[in-house]
Amino acid sequence: MMLTIDVIVRTLADSFRSEMLFRALDSIQNQHGITARPIVVVNGESYDQRTLNALRNRPGIRFHYQQLASAGLAFKAGCRLVTAPFFAFLDDDDVFVEDVLLKPVMWFENNPQCDVVITNRYYVKDNGPVIEFACLADHAVQPVLSLLDENWLSAGTGFFRTSTTIPAFMSVDKGHQEWTHLAYRLCTEGRQLHFMDVPTALVYDTPGSMSKKMVHQEAALDLLQLIRHDSRMDILVHKKAEFKYRNALHVLAMNYWRLGDHKRAWCCHLASLRPPHTFKYIFFTRKLLWPFGTS
Repeated sequence: MMLTIDVIVRTLADSFRSEMLFRALDSIQNQHGITARPIVVVNGESYDQRTLNALRNRPGIRFHYQQLASAGLAFKAGCRLVTAPFFAFLDDDDVFVEDVLLKPVMWFENNPQCDVVITNRYYVKDNGPVIEFACLADHAVQPVLSLLDENWLSAGTGFFRTSTTIPAFMSVDKGHQEWTHLAYRLCTEGRQLHFMDVPTALVYDTPGSMSKKMVHQEAALDLLQLIRHDSRMDILVHKKAEFKYRNALHVLAMNYWRLGDHKRAWCCHLASLRPPHTFKYIFFTRKLLWPFGTS
């Protein structure tokens, strides 16, 4: 019997990303040795009608449309449509490596106690693809502590056993930093993770991607706030989360200042000065006191 996996693709289906979207779907459906079905969730009203029509008529996919443009709601909508024993996500501007999906699914088949397989990826810039994680397996030692250094879970690199992980997905209510929130939740819920150092996706540096927006930085601050107050975490996690939290406040203060939002800049800056981090960021006060430049 052919192994199967569902792959959720969230998209606005706009004209700018239309070609990339169908490239992503091809990379899912052209896998060998496994049946991979795209679940395409179009959210919002900024879609391109020709793209939408092509999606409705495309064979082998599950199509869903929601009127509200919400990445968080699209996240959950896709999960509700999963029927395969395993599932994954892929961003609409990225692609899976050729014939790679069989590897994580075979691991699940041979290791029934495993809930999540985390893989590597290529990050594609102008000068070509670069491997994302030099030592992916190192994250297995202390996954939460490693998460504070770099997010090891993302679309295209996370594969999930449907029966044990869907509830965690349905509890995520974030439209930004949702992958880091999810990784943290999977760890705290005791899910069995396996880090497989195999590149499964090519992730493209697309202009205007969600991760480059200001609200993404604000969401990171919320997650760090959650971790630094979590009594289940050990002292090393709390210490690193505290350091990252104060640094995130400092970065937000600088960005708010550049945008001319001086009130928020001051709020973040003052919050970043809590000991023992006071002297690290105090010199930024001079810039906030200077009433002119905005960059």
